[in-house]
Amino acid sequence: MKQNFDVLIVGGGIIGHSISYYLNKAGVHSVVIEKQESGNRATKAAAGMLGVHTENKTNNSYYQFCSDSRNQYQELSKELWDLTGINIGLSNFGMMQVAQTEQEKNALLSKREPFSNLEWINQAQLRARNEHLSNHIKGALLMKDDGHVEPANVCEAFKRGALLHGGKVTENTNVIGIEKERSSQDFLVHLETETIPVEKVVLASGAESGSWFENTGLTNPIVPTKGECFSIRPRITSLTETIFNESCYIVPKSDGRYIIGATSLPYDHSTHTSAGGLEDLMNKAFSLVPSLRDEPFLDYWSGIRPGTLDHMPIIGEHPSLQGLYFATGHYRNGILLAPATGEMITNLIVKSPVAQGLEETFSPNRFQTQGGSLHEYTS
Repeated sequence: MKQNFDVLIVGGGIIGHSISYYLNKAGVHSVVIEKQESGNRATKAAAGMLGVHTENKTNNSYYQFCSDSRNQYQELSKELWDLTGINIGLSNFGMMQVAQTEQEKNALLSKREPFSNLEWINQAQLRARNEHLSNHIKGALLMKDDGHVEPANVCEAFKRGALLHGGKVTENTNVIGIEKERSSQDFLVHLETETIPVEKVVLASGAESGSWFENTGLTNPIVPTKGECFSIRPRITSLTETIFNESCYIVPKSDGRYIIGATSLPYDHSTHTSAGGLEDLMNKAFSLVPSLRDEPFLDYWSGIRPGTLDHMPIIGEHPSLQGLYFATGHYRNGILLAPATGEMITNLIVKSPVAQGLEETFSPNRFQTQGGSLHEYTS
C-alpha cells in the first residue's frame, strides 16, 4: 500500500465506511482497514431501522442528533444512487410502537407529549389499518417520519462512494498494532504485512473496540451485546409500517421479507443463534401478528452489537492522544446514526463546527481516564 493517507479507519462496517465517505467527499484522503469483508458483522445482522423514537423519550440534543441523521437518508438515497447505482432500500412508511396492556398504553401516551410529530392510533383505527394485528393490541404510537433501510446496501454504497471520491479499502487484513511516532507525532499502524504512517486514526471496530480503549489508557466502556433475529416471507399478511414494542420488532422489507428481532444478551460473544432465542422472538412476534405463525420460515442469524456502559455512542477524540478518534458504541442505533457519525467525525478532523453539546455528550473522556499512553495492541 504505497499511497499516502490523511486518515486510517479501523473497521469496515457501516460506521467506518460512512466516515470514509464523508472524509473523502471533503477531500480528506482516507483508507478503511477491515479484518474480514466489509459489512459482514453487526451491519449485516441489523434490520436497518431508522428509529429516532424507539429509545428517545425526551427532546434533547441526542434526539436532535438522531433526527438529523435519519433525515440525511432522504438526500443520501438519491446521492448514493446517482453516484454508485445502489438502492439503499429507504422506506418512508413509518413505524408503530404498539401497546398490549393499559400500562403500556399510558406509557406511550406520555411518550407522545414531548413530540408533536407523533400520532396516537386507537384500537379501532389500528384494526381498520391492518386486520392482521392482534385484537389484544390497545393502540399504537405512529412515528410517521421514521423508517428503515437495507444496511448491507447502505454500507456498500458508502464504501463505493468513498472509493469514487479517492478513498481506499483493504479487506481481510488485521490491524495488529498502533504506535505514536515520536519524531513526527504521526501514527504508525502495523498491519500483518506492512506499516502505514498516518496523521490521524479513527477506531470504528464496533464490539471489538474495547481493547483499543484499554490500550490507550482508558477504561473499557464497551458492552458487546449479542442479538438474534430471523426472517419469514409471508404469503398473505400485509404490513407497511414497522411494528414494534419494547421486546420485539417486525420490519417489512420491499422484497417481501419480514425481519423479526431481536434478543439482547450483554457480554455474550457466541456466534450461534439459539433455539431458545428464536422461540422467544417467535412467541413475541405471534402475539403482535398471530397470522405469522403459518407463514414460511426463511432464515435466522445473530450479531454482536457494540453497547456502552451508559448506553450512548462514543464519537470523538481521545482525551490525551491528539489525532486518535473513536466512533463506536452505537448499540442498536448504528444504522440510524451512520450518516451523522460520519459527518461529525469529518467535522472534528477538518475543524468544522459541531452542534453545541455533542462533543461533551459523546466524548470518550466521559469514562474514567487512567492515563494517556499508547501501548501496542495485538488483536
